[in-house]
Amino acid sequence: MDDNLLITNLFSIKGKTALITGGATGIGKMIAKAFVKNGVKVYIASRNKKNLEETAEELTKMGPGVCYSIEANLTSKEACEKLAADFQKLGNEKLDILVNNAGLVGINAPLTDFPEQVWDDMYNLQVKSVFYLTIACLPLLEKASNKPIDPSRVIITGSILGIGDGQLKFSQVRGACSLPYCSSKHAVHSVAKNLAVHLTPRGINVNILAPGVVPVKQYLHDMHDVIITEIPQGRTGNETDIAGAVIYLSSRASSWVAGTEIVVDGGTLLNFKISDDYIKNL
Repeated sequence: MDDNLLITNLFSIKGKTALITGGATGIGKMIAKAFVKNGVKVYIASRNKKNLEETAEELTKMGPGVCYSIEANLTSKEACEKLAADFQKLGNEKLDILVNNAGLVGINAPLTDFPEQVWDDMYNLQVKSVFYLTIACLPLLEKASNKPIDPSRVIITGSILGIGDGQLKFSQVRGACSLPYCSSKHAVHSVAKNLAVHLTPRGINVNILAPGVVPVKQYLHDMHDVIITEIPQGRTGNETDIAGAVIYLSSRASSWVAGTEIVVDGGTLLNFKISDDYIKNL
């Protein structure tokens, strides 16, 4: 029994099977890389076939896990059901970890002239598809579950903007309105918590990864000095930060964790940053 407390048992995800939407780039790729490095069979899904194939090849070479690609454009219930069916057709009878990560970022439009189509696209991809893909994968998740000791997992990539209100400084500097993005993330956090109510008794833990600023686009690197003014730790996030959180949420260490938000933001949501002079005088 004491061996259950060993890190190798608590945090091992070796041998599990995962499906990650938006897994070819950005935070999705960071998650896929963390899984492959820890012996997981990973399927990444997105609409960009070239990015998918390149990432799958890159991560498989890295090992010891493997990475496969499935082309999918998750804009409808039908598309979500097709992804789940395609996953099964590849010989998978169960699914240990579903990561709903696909999303839209970086829409550079002002408050008074925000395109209606972008609202629809954001909610279709970042909210509606999360619900329909999770439901489409439900039989696979239930089959993989070893409840209550090691339930299946659904991890939903939310955001600290799905918890707090307002707008980060870097988006203000760009003159971009983040209101639609923020509201969609608030919505998906609610979807996740309500899914947890329904799925926890069925042996499936649903949790939210809520990252702060992790530079996955060039403009985020370019605005580094502005971004870190709001981060008490004085740095942006990276793949190690993301890996630590998702490995925890996917392993036996989090078997009793359901319906919660894991915030990975360097303290951004603390909503203050004490001055350097104050720190020096402590």
